[in-house]
Amino acid sequence: MKRIITLAAIFAQCLIGMAQEAPTQGWAKKALKSIISVNTYDQEQNLLHSGTGFYVTGNGIAVADYDLFRNAYSAVIIDQAGNKSNVVRILGANDTYGLVKFSTDVNKSTPLTLSKEKLAEGSKLMILPYSKSKPATCPAANVKSIETVNDSIPYYTLDYPIDAKYAGCPVFNTEGEVVATLQQPLTNKGYAIGIDFAKNLSIGAISTKVDNYALNNINIKKGLPETKEESLVYLYFKSNTADNDEYIDLLNLFIDTYPDNAEGYLRRATPLIDTYKFEEADKDLQHYYELAADKADANAKIAEIIQAKLTYQPDSAYAKWNYDVAVDYVNKAIEASPKYEYRALKAKILMAKQDFDGAYDIYDQMNKSEERSPATLYAASIASENRGDSTAVQIELLDSAIAMMPTPMPAEAATYIMRHALLLTRVGRYRDAVADYNKYSYLSNSSVNHKFYFDRALLEINSKMYQQALDDLTTATSQAPGEPLYLLELAALQLRVGMNKECIESAKKAMQLNPQSYDAYRILGYAQLVVGDKVNGKANLQRAIDMGDEAAKELLNNYNK
Repeated sequence: MKRIITLAAIFAQCLIGMAQEAPTQGWAKKALKSIISVNTYDQEQNLLHSGTGFYVTGNGIAVADYDLFRNAYSAVIIDQAGNKSNVVRILGANDTYGLVKFSTDVNKSTPLTLSKEKLAEGSKLMILPYSKSKPATCPAANVKSIETVNDSIPYYTLDYPIDAKYAGCPVFNTEGEVVATLQQPLTNKGYAIGIDFAKNLSIGAISTKVDNYALNNINIKKGLPETKEESLVYLYFKSNTADNDEYIDLLNLFIDTYPDNAEGYLRRATPLIDTYKFEEADKDLQHYYELAADKADANAKIAEIIQAKLTYQPDSAYAKWNYDVAVDYVNKAIEASPKYEYRALKAKILMAKQDFDGAYDIYDQMNKSEERSPATLYAASIASENRGDSTAVQIELLDSAIAMMPTPMPAEAATYIMRHALLLTRVGRYRDAVADYNKYSYLSNSSVNHKFYFDRALLEINSKMYQQALDDLTTATSQAPGEPLYLLELAALQLRVGMNKECIESAKKAMQLNPQSYDAYRILGYAQLVVGDKVNGKANLQRAIDMGDEAAKELLNNYNK
């Protein structure tokens, strides 16, 4: 009995990779013209994989098994006649069902005839791999069961596991129509997925993590989604994730595909500027303007791009662009349509140009109209400061901006509150500034750092809020234990409020972090004198004097009198 079981197990294993053989039909000779060999290569042009693919359109678009392309940097196809062509772009990839759709540099191809009918259980299937000559037989199997994926695509379980080397091959019905693509076998079963899955494979406008994983594991250039609208959405996301070379390549493809779409030229200008190709960027902007339906908006967008270049790449001169040119563009936009956005852009450009009077005048006009908002009041306070107005004027503008905020304040109000605090500090209103710091901490959900606690502690010291200052300095030193300045300020405050032992400990830690700090020696020495340690106190004051500290010299002289 054991021997019988063993023989049965061996027989079952032998079935893996085997299939029924069926004689090829008359249609096979014609079909072979549409079936291609696919060879993929790594970065050093070493062969990675070889397998079978087939054309699904008449312009050189084909499909093949995904594993052929995994980690590939290039790929070549060979047709039945032995003609070699290059894979140009990946048009879709799915690792789950193991398929890739790609374009080639073949301008005219003969696609296989795709069946419009789904198979029934028990139907016979034949698999036709790449071959230079018509084979006498081909692998065959019967449909054992049918499931559905993606709502309507049939997924066939076969009664035999077809060898893995045939994965990605076209699967034919008895009439010679392609009904599916062969999948990788599992255990003692074979699988095939309906041909519509391969035919409809594409790059989505908004890719999932699974889609991105499948595409990113292939290092061949990618294509675009199938429609203009989806492509624009896809390009938007790619602008945030792709490097300049990949992004420009996709933009070039978009422009080649949709040469009359203005948006492509506008979008390409930015990465061209990033790579210092200013002349090409300028040509794209001019082409964008010619194609744009809304000329006012086009002028404004060109002005904004020029302003961004001048702000973020000021050291790379380009004679055609300066702030006056940007102002000219935005003025044309305002002349055609005096929209708030255009005038706000002009004020922003004038700020960058350091024409603070001009910028302030625009914000002032807005603040005297229905366009008044926290944003315009805040911007006016910045312009006011830069043109030399009093701090009182800036505070008044910010007071108005904060007063317009809803209750409770939104998180973005934190920026307004912090600027308000800094202005109050400038005029000596320390307690009011502390209140603003407290609001800022609340609006930031208490996600503030050691510098925040240190700065607030200094305000609290000036406001004689010593306990709060001690708490904040303690927090600052715990968050940044390697910062001697925080420990020095803490030691000085501890000395002021009579915490002499704590002061000595803090000063010693500061001294360990910065042995060249005469402040640490002076504070330590004075605290030691206060607690009666005359020998060490005088010695440390003398060390501070030797390091050039005049304050320590005065303390020691007063003590010796």
